[in-house]
Amino acid sequence: MLEPVRVLLEQVTSPFVTRTAREVGRQLREGTAADRLRHRLTARLATVALADIRDPGRWLLGVALPRWGCGHQDCETGIIWRTGAACELCAETVQDRFAARRREQRLEQGLCPQHGTRPGPSRHCADCELEAAVRLPARAPAPREPAGPNRCSCGGCGCVIFLTGRAVDTGLCKLCREEADARADVEPAAPAAPTVPGTCSGRDGESPCTRRALPTRSVCLTHRSWELDGEVA
Repeated sequence: MLEPVRVLLEQVTSPFVTRTAREVGRQLREGTAADRLRHRLTARLATVALADIRDPGRWLLGVALPRWGCGHQDCETGIIWRTGAACELCAETVQDRFAARRREQRLEQGLCPQHGTRPGPSRHCADCELEAAVRLPARAPAPREPAGPNRCSCGGCGCVIFLTGRAVDTGLCKLCREEADARADVEPAAPAAPTVPGTCSGRDGESPCTRRALPTRSVCLTHRSWELDGEVA
C-alpha cells in the first residue's frame, strides 16, 4: 500500500515513520480501503516533484495521507470513490467560491456584481433596470384583523368599521347599508299570507272576500258557503 511513496519513507526518520504508520492504521480501521489509500498516495505524488519535497515526513502526514473532499466519507477529492461520479456537494462549493470571487472582482472594478456591466446614473445597470421593469408586482399584504372591542369587519366588503349607530344592528358599513336599502326599494315585497282568522279561502276573481266569523263555523257572505275548521264546505 505504501509502495508509491517508498522512496520518501527511506528518507524519513523513525518518529515520522511511526506517526505515518499510525495514521494509515487509523484510516484502515475507519473503513478506508487499502486500494483507495494506494491510489491517493500515487495521485498526490504525481502532482509534485521529488526535489520540491523538503521534509518527506511532514509531506506524507500533511499532504499525501489526508482525505480531501467534502463531509461525505466516500468523497475522494471531489469524486465519489465507489461510483466514480462527480460529487455534487463539492461542485456546489466550487461554484459558490467562484461566484464570490467574481462578485468581489466586479465590485472592485465598479461593475454590477450580478451582470458585470457598467451601472448608469441610477446606480443600476441596464439589465437590472429591465428585470425590475418586468418583475411582477408584489402581492398586496393581507388586511389586518380588527383590534379592539369597538371594531369589526363589514359583512359586505370586509373593511374595518366602528360599531356605532346602525352598524351595531346591521354589521355593515355606510356604503353597504345604502346599497342594501336601494335593493330593498327596487325588489317587490313578497305577498304576505293571510293571518287574520275568518278570511274566506275562496276568491271572487281578484281579492279574498270577507265573511262573518262564528264560534264553531263561519259562512262566506259573498259565496254563501260554510267553512268548518278552516275549510270551505
